Amino acid sequence: MKLDQVELRSEVLDIRIVEGLGDGSFNLEFDVFRSDGYVLILLEILAGRGDFLVQGFDEENSAASSLWSRQRVYIVRPVEAARRIAVGMFAAVNSKVRATIACFKRKMVNISGELPCPLCRALSKVLVASALAWMGIPSPDIQDAAEISTTPSVEQMRQLLSGTEIIGSSQNELLALVGPDLRSAILGVMEETIWLLNMRDQLHTAAC
Repeated sequence: MKLDQVELRSEVLDIRIVEGLGDGSFNLEFDVFRSDGYVLILLEILAGRGDFLVQGFDEENSAASSLWSRQRVYIVRPVEAARRIAVGMFAAVNSKVRATIACFKRKMVNISGELPCPLCRALSKVLVASALAWMGIPSPDIQDAAEISTTPSVEQMRQLLSGTEIIGSSQNELLALVGPDLRSAILGVMEETIWLLNMRDQLHTAAC
């Protein structure tokens, strides 16, 4: 398997991205300490066939069940004791998989001031992908066809991104760490996605 790895670090956020192409597997292990904040783990099968393995905490899969074979989202809340987390991804021949691990050290107040551009871009990408997955919409990066569950309403998305509703629970808490400006921008992207999905359904209905 050919691996490409990127690590982006700052005082408030670390993001590690590993992409694997071709037959094989890779494993990532890291320690989470009591002083650490939330950890977001996004696992994606971008093309072909693959599988996932996560160990070290009580798994909470916030992705819609329709995406479980293509996309997984795990959110680790701040822990009471240190623990080691292991992430494994497996890919078949001519397949592509990706693991993104974002470690939030504290709440971000001024995104543009606290994060360099590459890290801000990576954060936006993983938050959009994880929020869409929770709503049952596959990441735009997934190259193979993936089933889309019932299209959520804009109001449901607003509740998810508000950080105050219980929808998504840990997903809400995580999104609340990034401040209202970035959440508003993510909502705009998701509203556009919903519009495109609704338009597709309308076209299919008209054609029928």
